[in-house]
Amino acid sequence: MLAPDYQTPQRMAAKRQAVPLPDLAGKRVLDIGCDMAAWCRIASEAGAVDVLGLDRNRVVRGQQTDLIAANRAQGIPNARFEQINLGREWREFGRFDVILCLSMYHHWFEQCGDHRPIWLWLWRHCRSSGQVLWEGPVDDGDPVVRANVSAGNRAGYSLDAILAAASHYFTPEHIGPAMHEPTRQVWRFRPLAVDRRAIGGEMRKGMGGATKAFEFADGRRIAEIERALGWRPIPGSLNVMLDQPFGWADGYYRAQILDATDRSKGFASDWAPRWARFYPVQIDGEDAVAMRFEGEVYDPCFMELIAPWRLRDMIAGPRVTISR
Repeated sequence: MLAPDYQTPQRMAAKRQAVPLPDLAGKRVLDIGCDMAAWCRIASEAGAVDVLGLDRNRVVRGQQTDLIAANRAQGIPNARFEQINLGREWREFGRFDVILCLSMYHHWFEQCGDHRPIWLWLWRHCRSSGQVLWEGPVDDGDPVVRANVSAGNRAGYSLDAILAAASHYFTPEHIGPAMHEPTRQVWRFRPLAVDRRAIGGEMRKGMGGATKAFEFADGRRIAEIERALGWRPIPGSLNVMLDQPFGWADGYYRAQILDATDRSKGFASDWAPRWARFYPVQIDGEDAVAMRFEGEVYDPCFMELIAPWRLRDMIAGPRVTISR
């Protein structure tokens, strides 16, 4: 498999000079947007014990190929490869010592149009002693942003917006310019110890509407959530009324889910994609996700929980504790 023109030896040498890799011996490394696995090979040769390369498996310039299969066939020691379209899919893979997010952040942002879920995902994958090495364009002065970020999202793509979202979870450190492109920068992000917020609440009976919505059209919503989160939810939800507002402005993933455009018509309504937010939480120590649609009017204390198991069988209730 031939390397494309953006992975010439000269360009890779400039990128390696700009991106300060730490000692990788014995470390777990995550390469997001691994492309043809050049950085995965570098990490492997530097002694990393586990290297995970993620890619959406797009068509490389002029080459119709299965990147994931081709990378696996390279036989890079300690390296493995998985396909995921980040920004539409938020499957999680564990925690890593070093995360590489190089020349791909603008693609990720275009898929979800929101910086906050990106940095939540990165934080949940970064060990407390780890770091994220970030390289890419910081505004639409870069031609790849103009080419790959839609006009509707471009106004939200700026260094200030990126850092504002990142600073909820990381301490940013500016490394310097990217030597291969004058419009790009290199940053290091170290994870913050984010306090786990705990709120008491009480389980409430629902009307069964969530179960019907999940099972409608042969479980279409179940399949959509499975694609977005990487696990298959049990039909329905567990409702909780919290003692105080949860704080819905951050701590979520974002994906488009089909929903009725006119709820007064019930399931007979037309359905269209709608942005939904998924908040990873724990209820009495059990993993779950709070789900709500953007633009919908909710009581700020109301929480609707979904999970890959039946929560009512695992939670004694009626009093519960929700934590992040």
